[in-house]
Amino acid sequence: MCRKIIWAPKAEKAYLSILDFWIEHNDSSAYSLKIIAAVEATEKRISEYPFINPIVYETPLKEIRRAVILYNFSLFYEVFPDKIEVVFFFDNRDNPKKLPF
Repeated sequence: MCRKIIWAPKAEKAYLSILDFWIEHNDSSAYSLKIIAAVEATEKRISEYPFINPIVYETPLKEIRRAVILYNFSLFYEVFPDKIEVVFFFDNRDNPKKLPF
């Protein structure tokens, strides 16, 4: 069963900010397009196999899983019975203290 992928506003904002940064930094959209393709492939994989990635944060009420994308990015998500919510998108080269959990 494929679950629908929903992006939290904070995750979407971080994702778009990273894409914008690389477009400006490289004066080209080539790397951003590579990131987009990798994120879409990851979304497809986790919608089909949501428990494939490890749990990185756990409380009695939630389990946050992490999918690594192109070694440099992480997509953090939570699995629900009918959907998957992307809760954060992170550049792994950034300070890990900026993670919300």
